[in-house]
Amino acid sequence: MKTRNIHEEDRQGGFTLVELLVAMGVTIIVLGGTLVAMTNALRASESAKSTTGMNSNLRVGMDMMVRDFIQTGQGLPVGRVVSVPSGDGAEAIVRPGPPGTAYTFDPDSPVLPAVTPGPALGPDVNDQETDMVTVLAADSSFENICLSALGASSMTVGTAVNIADGGPDDVRTGDVIMLVKGSVSALMYVTGTAGQTVTFGTGDPLNLNQYDASLDMLGTLDQLRAAAPPDTAAACPTGVPTRATRVRMISYYIDAVTDPANPRLVRRMNADPGRVVAFSVEDLDISFDLNDDVTNPTGVRMDENDLDGTGACSPSECSANQVRKINVTLDGRSRNRFSVTDDFLRNSLATQVSLRSLAFVDRYR
Repeated sequence: MKTRNIHEEDRQGGFTLVELLVAMGVTIIVLGGTLVAMTNALRASESAKSTTGMNSNLRVGMDMMVRDFIQTGQGLPVGRVVSVPSGDGAEAIVRPGPPGTAYTFDPDSPVLPAVTPGPALGPDVNDQETDMVTVLAADSSFENICLSALGASSMTVGTAVNIADGGPDDVRTGDVIMLVKGSVSALMYVTGTAGQTVTFGTGDPLNLNQYDASLDMLGTLDQLRAAAPPDTAAACPTGVPTRATRVRMISYYIDAVTDPANPRLVRRMNADPGRVVAFSVEDLDISFDLNDDVTNPTGVRMDENDLDGTGACSPSECSANQVRKINVTLDGRSRNRFSVTDDFLRNSLATQVSLRSLAFVDRYR
């Protein structure tokens, strides 16, 4: 008769304590390695997503600026300047700018150039000054349009161009119209329309519509109407000699007021509210390459020293009319903080734009 050793069977049917500890140790090592790899993958994905979004955001903003800068000066009169009210009794023209500012164009200048620099006129972001810039360009959808009549504070567009049919050549309240007769020009703000007639009422938000025939003001509708030849009501193209062109007055700047925690790049046209073109932009840095026929300085900020003759163009004064290229740098950051460092990811994007209408001259014109 055989006997059974119960203790031996129990011992052979399971794991020893040492074996269990070894197995648990190996499992912990494998799981730990897996979790580390997964964490690194998640962080890499987070970093890639934030970086991609940030760079895409900067490219969108830069592409918009480049598009506008390329057209700067297009369709403007010879010299790429437009006359504005100046002289006795004239008031400063309002310059579209960041929220909370009340900038004006140079009150001593009788003209607006195609490019108006604005070094350090933007808000301080992270204790760093930001720039702004304002450019002028004709809108090709309403350019060099002949008029059938020009009144004391209005113009009537010839029937060949329907300005109220819903097309791209429609004229609306808030548009800026450049009127040109020979060498005389004036910039007017549209305050109302009725059919083919456009009104330029006083008190406009840009302060362009200034009237007082008794004063010796230049760059006004009064001066343009008084210039020879006279504007007589007739059918185009043999009608009034004055031609009308819609002009885009565009400012770029950083808005750090609307959402201080998330500064954004803003494009503002005329007196309209600014439109965000890029989020989380912390710096806009702008400089210019000039042609002064002497040293042709580059990277000029057009600050007070440059304008008073002690800066880049010394001993002469730098002028906005000498601008041929714009150098732009945008500094941006990610929308959210990176979980590893608890800080934002940051990057910069820079480009240079040749202003075609300023850099290239038709020598046969």
